[in-house]
Amino acid sequence: MADNVILDTYQVLSFLGSGTFGEVYKVKVLKGRYKGKIMALKIAKDPEVLPYLWKEVQTLLLLNHPHIVSLQSYLYKKDRGELYVLYELMDVGDLKDYVLSRGKLEESDALKVLIHVARGLEFLHSRGYIHGDVKPENIFGKKVLSDILWKLGDFGLVRVRGSQNIIEVKGTVGYIAPEVFRGEIHRSSDIFSLGCVVHFMLTGKDPFECQDKKEKLRRNKEGLYIIEENLSERMKKLLSIMLSNNHAERFMTAKELVQYMIKERLA
Repeated sequence: MADNVILDTYQVLSFLGSGTFGEVYKVKVLKGRYKGKIMALKIAKDPEVLPYLWKEVQTLLLLNHPHIVSLQSYLYKKDRGELYVLYELMDVGDLKDYVLSRGKLEESDALKVLIHVARGLEFLHSRGYIHGDVKPENIFGKKVLSDILWKLGDFGLVRVRGSQNIIEVKGTVGYIAPEVFRGEIHRSSDIFSLGCVVHFMLTGKDPFECQDKKEKLRRNKEGLYIIEENLSERMKKLLSIMLSNNHAERFMTAKELVQYMIKERLA
């Protein structure tokens, strides 16, 4: 694998994984603007997922924020029907693997991840977008000195706020806001999903986890969950707001969440 060179430009160092919209490789750039740099290359070949990766490319070209994964360049090979997208390398990997390797996170560590992701989401919301697929697999860490910078990625399901199109339910069961199943989506739908991420960080599982897939789907659709007793009162309160079944009772935007965290000294 290490000897493979893609498009005579990207030397494959390792396989990073398969996401919803393509395979991702750790590569060394052999020529051009990023020559010598170690980066992440996502390749989409499936004609069914290409439109979603195109949407991610078009969205990320407009976004530049410390807590949003940076897209560096892209290339579409029409003759092959393949899209190649070059991103900054997030060397810690995704939040799901990070949490599972530890079992769960301490509240202080979970809050640190949350404020990073909330700031990225705040920027997205302020530009009129709804992410639509906030989950641990779409949050990535990057080492900065002795610290970790967490960033929001995977924008293939992003939507423009106020779009009147009937939405198709996409996303991952366990992280979908109840109203999305009814064909509604709001910026506060992202807040619900982020609340599910917080629950995952603190417990190692999403709020609707159970053995039966149909039962899990039912619980998610109806918003049936129990906040674990061993969490601190301030964390229970935060989760009860973020995971409210009524979208109007949550933080309406990520900015409101960030402001609450600062006010309550959670950030």
